[in-house]
Amino acid sequence: MPSASPSPTLAPTPSPTPVPTPTPVPATYPYSAGSTFVYDGTLAQSFQSFPEVVAPGSPSPEPIATTLVDVTQTVTVDSNQTFDGTPNLTDLHLAETDALASGLEAATSTTDTYEAVPGAGATAQLLDYGSNYADESGDTVSTLLTEPAIVDELPELAGAQWSNGPAATIDEALAGNATGSAITVVRTVNADGTYSEKTTYPPNYSGPGVTGVGSIQENADGSGNFVIESDGETLTLTYSPPEPQPSGSPLITVNEYDGTDTTGTPAQSFQIPSWYGPAPGLYAESDRDLGVVSVPAACGLSSTLSAGATGISQSISRTDTILGYLETETTNAYVVPGYGVVCTTFSDKQTAIYDFNGDEPFVFTSAPPLEITTASETLALQPSSTIATSARRRPASLAVALRARFEHGLLAARERRIGALMQRAMNELRGKVAR
Repeated sequence: MPSASPSPTLAPTPSPTPVPTPTPVPATYPYSAGSTFVYDGTLAQSFQSFPEVVAPGSPSPEPIATTLVDVTQTVTVDSNQTFDGTPNLTDLHLAETDALASGLEAATSTTDTYEAVPGAGATAQLLDYGSNYADESGDTVSTLLTEPAIVDELPELAGAQWSNGPAATIDEALAGNATGSAITVVRTVNADGTYSEKTTYPPNYSGPGVTGVGSIQENADGSGNFVIESDGETLTLTYSPPEPQPSGSPLITVNEYDGTDTTGTPAQSFQIPSWYGPAPGLYAESDRDLGVVSVPAACGLSSTLSAGATGISQSISRTDTILGYLETETTNAYVVPGYGVVCTTFSDKQTAIYDFNGDEPFVFTSAPPLEITTASETLALQPSSTIATSARRRPASLAVALRARFEHGLLAARERRIGALMQRAMNELRGKVAR
């Protein structure tokens, strides 16, 4: 009897190789509705004026006057917002209180900044669409960017660079004359930095029954005009581009005309050396990811926060050939994973060349500057912030919202120059009517 065949040996079934569960990649900018970011800091504003004629034996510059302001800001995140017809944006609502360090005065304001936020793991750009500003005095500013501005590029890489143009429509209402009517400003800035602007002053601004309108046109070569209308009279200032000379620097010719006809002989004419060189650099911007850097000691951060952060830097320079000033502005944001922007620093310097204060008829000095105004601000994240999902990286784009009041201060300085010129011109036109 044949023996039974042995049973086949079954090979053991291999255990499946464990597949690691992928770690979720949080969005670089994971805004959560209702999150709040609280910042405290200090704003320093300095002003210095210079003699109109600088020569041996002339008066020395005035002492620098500095004002210190204590700043507190709370930013609240609101999602699914629409701004100028663009849906699905995130609103960074900023409420700010500014108090003079002397304790004598305080001011409040709000700003809504609208941004498009990339999702998790995105290779994209964080974009800013514009903002609305309002303060306790009734001033409002609406800024609509012609093209969304790049705030950051994702993924963040040390050395990455980008830039934005200045094109925008800016509507301002500056409250506060005796009648309660606002001064309105409508400015259109073009991609090359040139701009057109119309400022309308309410009735009785410069005298009983007097309403003033000022219009500015700046051209790419530095030429342009400023037309002032008041009480049925018109005064026009025209600026030439820099005109080459047989020797020495190019000259700018400034003519004053009675009326809008600029083809005849001007009532007054000035020539000064071109203070901005042979051609104006109307606008330039540079943005850069600096990689991991040390957070400045001036931020005074809590010891629980890292001393290192990703630095996002922005530098802007402007030349206004009509109002006559140079401006440089720098913003630095310091970002720490899990906390986001832990500190921001802002600085601005405006150098005024033309004197429109009214103490002399339209001073166009050959020895600039006449005034230098500087401002610097440092803001640091406070422990009182309530950040949802705090283990995720927070948005560097908060730097755009945080500087809103700072930017309004710069606009206010610009409007003071326009206001001084308008007041001077309207008084002159009113005098002509009286004669």
